[in-house]
Amino acid sequence: MAFSNDYDLQEIAPDILDLGIDNFIEDHATAEADLIREIRNRWWHRRGIAGEMDSTKLTSTQWTKANSYLVLWKYALPKLTNWIDNDRFLEMIDFYRNLYGQELEAVFADGIEYDADGDGQVKDDEKTPLPLNRLDR
Repeated sequence: MAFSNDYDLQEIAPDILDLGIDNFIEDHATAEADLIREIRNRWWHRRGIAGEMDSTKLTSTQWTKANSYLVLWKYALPKLTNWIDNDRFLEMIDFYRNLYGQELEAVFADGIEYDADGDGQVKDDEKTPLPLNRLDR
C-alpha cells in the first residue's frame, strides 16, 4: 500500500479527479518508490546501520503529505497540462514541487519514525531527526 491515495489528493486539490483522469493509483506507488529512495539516500546511511532499509518499518502516515505532493507535482499534473504559458497546471506543478520540498524538510527535521526493532511501536529512540546545516565527513 502506498503512502498516499486519491482521497489524500482530493484533500489537497478537491477537483483533481474531475479533470479527465479517473484515478492516479499507479502514480501513488511510483511516487512512494521515489520517496523511499530519497529517504534512503538522505537519511538511512547517516544512521550507521549496516544492511538495507526496510521501508515497511517507516511510519507511513508520516509520509502521506509528501507523497501526495509528489504525485501532484511529478505525475498527476504533468498529465493534465498542455505545456503552454499561463497554463493553470504548470503553475500548480511549481507550487506542489515547492510544497513537497518544504514537507520533506519538515519531516526530516522533526525526525524519521522507523520501527527498528519491529515491535509495532516507534519509541523515542527510534525517531531520528536529520541534522540540518551539518557537515558530515
